[in-house]
Parts: sequence; structure tokens; C-alpha cells
Amino acid sequence: MDAPSRFSLRLKACVYRGLNVIFSALDRYVSSPLPRQVSFQKWIPSTVSRPPGSIRLLFYTPEPFVRSVSAAPDSVQRKKYPVLVNFHGGGFCIGNPHDDARWATAVIEAQEAVVVSVGYRLAPEYPYPIAIDDGVDAILWIWEHADELNLDRTRIALSGFSAGGNLSFAVALKLHGLVQKRIPAVEIQLLGIVAFYPSVDWTQTRAERTASNLISRQKSPIPEGMYKFFDASYLYPQPIDMGSPYLSPGLASEELLVAALPDRLMVYSCEWDQLLVETEKFRKRLQGLGKKVGGRMVVGQAHAWDKRPSFMRGNEQRDRVYAESTAELGRMWQTATR
Repeated sequence: MDAPSRFSLRLKACVYRGLNVIFSALDRYVSSPLPRQVSFQKWIPSTVSRPPGSIRLLFYTPEPFVRSVSAAPDSVQRKKYPVLVNFHGGGFCIGNPHDDARWATAVIEAQEAVVVSVGYRLAPEYPYPIAIDDGVDAILWIWEHADELNLDRTRIALSGFSAGGNLSFAVALKLHGLVQKRIPAVEIQLLGIVAFYPSVDWTQTRAERTASNLISRQKSPIPEGMYKFFDASYLYPQPIDMGSPYLSPGLASEELLVAALPDRLMVYSCEWDQLLVETEKFRKRLQGLGKKVGGRMVVGQAHAWDKRPSFMRGNEQRDRVYAESTAELGRMWQTATR
């Protein structure tokens, strides 16, 4: 079967993105309790990837937070906030940095940190590896501008959901390889990663992933056609090395994983997800390499279970998982002060 045209993929992207905007808005504006709104945003230039462009950064901040050092009294200037750089989900093709407002709210309320949600460029307009490059650019920019934004460059962690979970690992791996060209590697130390239901092994087909956890065929909220759209949009042009650590961090060499990933990690999988087996296999591998890996399989849930609008019902399971994760983020950031 011939691959779909890039034009047809862009048309589908417009439809899916429009539906996602509605879905996300129901969670952010209709579901109780309402999450925080964005405090401010920045547009930064891309420098790592070949196609030039801009990357949107949304800043969620606690109160009080003084955005400009020059405008802050001395007592506030000395306060530096830990930073969580977050990557949203959406198969690398849909979604936007607003989607994780509820996660940002949980982090801020638990740890009084600044959450920066990255609006990396999306496929099919910007296929692999542009999303990864944009993530690296975001971290480099935050590091370079930390002082003027009252951010603590010694306390940076990453998080991500689904495709964003993949990016949280892939960005860390690529950052390790590229950072020496611009900033001494020893000066950027990522303290941790929190990844929710990430893809970590692209050498498996979608059929093989489903076969590894057959209940996902019945429980998945994502239709097969959308999976095909995701893959055709992001994995372009062909052929691509599916075993590359930037696509499949679960297959990266032991040496790279030990050197590039922080020592503290949180990895969450879903019982009814086609990604369950590869995610749990990666968790065990990281533990075998001496990493301190928390997280768990979330029982009775499918992929992206925490992103559904809850309206007035709330979501106790989501709140528990987010509380576990934010508590571990606090321990990650504490390691920088010891």
C-alpha cells in the first residue's frame, strides 16, 4: 500500500488538532477543580534542527513569582525556583502545551516550582527528529536565561506524557551528545525524569505492540487509523533507523543510558495500553543499570487515561498518581542542595 501523501496527512492533522482543542478545553475550563492558567509565554528560536522556526514555551509559576530579576526586591531576587520542563502528548502530531495544565498545577501546589511546557513543532509538517531538537533547544534556552527568570539551573527535571514521555528520554539522550558543542556538559545536570506511558521501542509494529497486550485492542481509546496517521506523519522520510536511541530509548546502549539519563526516574505504564510491555521492560532495564526507578503500572486504565475531562466527578486515581510523582520530584530537586 502506498504511503499517504503529506497533503492528506496535513488535512487529517487539522481535523485531529481541532478535536483535541475541544477535548483539552473541556478538561481545563469545564472540569472541576479548574487547573492553573499560563502565567506568561516565550517564543524562542530553533537552533538545533535544520529547518528554522520558533518554539513556544508556556510558563506556569507559583505565587509570588517575580518574572524579571531587575523588578524584584533583593529578598525575592535571591529565591531561585526549581524547573520542570514538560512535553505534551499527541503522537508527535496533535496536542499543545496547554494540555498538561492540570499536571503543572499539581507540581506547583506540591513543590512551588516553575513548570515550562514546551510547544515543540509537530508532524507531519515537522517530522522526526524535529520535536527532539526543539526539546533540546528548550532546555538550552532555559539554562542560558535562568538567572533573568529567577530559575535554578542546578535543579532541572523533565516530564512527559505518551509521545512526550518518549521525548523526555530522547531529549536527555540527545542533549548529552550535543551540549558539549555549546555549554560544558558538566554544567547541565538533569536531576530526574517523570514519564507517563511513554513509547520506548519503535522497532515493534503497532500489531506487535497490540499482540503483546491483547486487552489493549478492546480498551484503547485510540482508533487504529489514528495510529497509522501518527506513524506516517512522524516517521518521514523512510527509511529510518527504528532502533535509534532517539526513537527507541529503550534500546539505547547501557553506556549511553548510564551517562545521559539522571539517576532518579519515575515511569508509569497503563494496564490496558499496547505500550505496557515495552515500558515495563525498560523500567526493569533501568533498574538493572543502577538507576533509582519509581512509578508503577496504573491498574485498570488505558493510554492517556488522565487526560479525559472529568467534569464534576474529579479523578481520584489521577490525583494519587500525580501526588506520588510530585513527591518524588521534590526528592529529585533536594539532591541538588546536598
